[in-house]
Amino acid sequence: MVSGYLARKMAQLHHPVLSQALTAFTNISQLKPIHAHVVTSGVAKDVFTTARLLAFAAVSHSGDLHYAQTIFHHFQHPTLFMFNTIIRGFSQSTHPLQSLPFYLRMLRSGIPPDNFTFPFLLRSCSISSSLVLGQQLHAHLLKFGLDCDVYVVNNTITMYSSCRELNSARQLFEECFCLVDVISWTALVTGYSNSGQIDVARQFFDRMPCRNTVSWNAMIAGYAHSGKMDEARRLFDEMPERDVASWSAMISGYSQCGMCKEAFGLCREMIGAGVVPNEPALVSAVSACAQLRALEEGMWLHGYIEEEKVEVNVTLGTAILDMYGKCGSIEKALRVFNEMPRKNVFSWNSMIAGLALNGYEKQALWLFWRMLMVGPAPNGITFIAVLSGCSHSGLVVAGCRIFDLMTKVYQIKPQLEHYGCMVDLLGRAGLIKEALDFVEQMPIEPHPGLWGALVGACRIHGDVELGEELGKRLIELEPHHSGRYVLLSNIFAAAKRWDDVAMVRTLLKNRKVFKTPGNSIVQKT
Repeated sequence: MVSGYLARKMAQLHHPVLSQALTAFTNISQLKPIHAHVVTSGVAKDVFTTARLLAFAAVSHSGDLHYAQTIFHHFQHPTLFMFNTIIRGFSQSTHPLQSLPFYLRMLRSGIPPDNFTFPFLLRSCSISSSLVLGQQLHAHLLKFGLDCDVYVVNNTITMYSSCRELNSARQLFEECFCLVDVISWTALVTGYSNSGQIDVARQFFDRMPCRNTVSWNAMIAGYAHSGKMDEARRLFDEMPERDVASWSAMISGYSQCGMCKEAFGLCREMIGAGVVPNEPALVSAVSACAQLRALEEGMWLHGYIEEEKVEVNVTLGTAILDMYGKCGSIEKALRVFNEMPRKNVFSWNSMIAGLALNGYEKQALWLFWRMLMVGPAPNGITFIAVLSGCSHSGLVVAGCRIFDLMTKVYQIKPQLEHYGCMVDLLGRAGLIKEALDFVEQMPIEPHPGLWGALVGACRIHGDVELGEELGKRLIELEPHHSGRYVLLSNIFAAAKRWDDVAMVRTLLKNRKVFKTPGNSIVQKT
């Protein structure tokens, strides 16, 4: 094997040559046999060699933090460089606060931190939004006299900004104004932008002596999150240079604000400009196609993703199958779902909802039972999708069983949408009395939509008396909702009570309530 060959060759090298050769490795499996040779040959006593081993295991892309800890703990007297290395490794990991115990051990060992130690620790607090720990570290760096290092200052400002402690970030910025650089300005702009204080962020942005792409992107993202897409687009057009994050912020902003045509159009422009979209941009563009029910555009995007061999992770895969489901192409949605190597609860929810939405209620129910056996635990949205499917297919027994499963087994507290599905289920099946009893036993106040479902059931099953009573109550609840008048009018029309139909229409006209025109377009292939 390659690793065995490398170990034999390394055994022939002197210590200095060995330590230099450690930089040639590309993955942890190649390093382990060499580490074994280092230990058995006594070379482990050489600080420089051990430090190289530790650095590779802790901070390289193909490293292994658990293995790095093993190396670190076997060294009796770690150096400052070793402490900084392991702290840096954890600050870049998914458990950044595990860097703090190493810092405490470092202090107990009598080794004072330097200007490389604190930036890594402060980064850990930034990622974890750990303000109290960040404040304590700020006190420590002042004690050690490292508050005049711009690298340390920048990371402290970033920490306060990430923790939304913007007054402290601003105060530190002003106190160290003679030290600040473009990174300091950008940290402050980003903090105010992310906190929603976009006007304050703009004031600092306009004052910046020079700007980098990150500061431009922070402002664009801030405007987008605030729904001010015109301002975001103006800055986007003014940017001297754009990166993929610039395009992504705009596309995501358009999609979140419901400007779906603009989101898809900008994504297509981005691809035309030779910029490869990142995952957030693609997810937003695909979601825009789903909202537009634009199957052709969604298929074009999916084709681009396949042609460019873009890695389809669980988020992007879920967005694609959700798009196909909402656009009525259920076969394509199922293909994407079945080909996904990993699925989360949102993937299952989207597939179940897609089946139910397109008239495959029994298949949606089957997939739900399969999810309970092999998938992740369902959440509230799962039960809304499957209860809606039961309602539309008249599966009363199954629907009641699933509602009990949700409340008693999975301990999910029903929301208005769940109660609405149950009332609709019972009402569509003609069980009007049972639906009313269910409403009376609800622990929360029924919403107008729920009463609307009951009135609709009364119309379908010819219960004019109850339909009239509930219809009038519904109009009192929502006097400016045209659909409520239409529902009552239809009940009277079904009973051929034409005078009452005319009365409702007159009431609708006198109250100046206008009907909202409907529009529904789904492309199918």
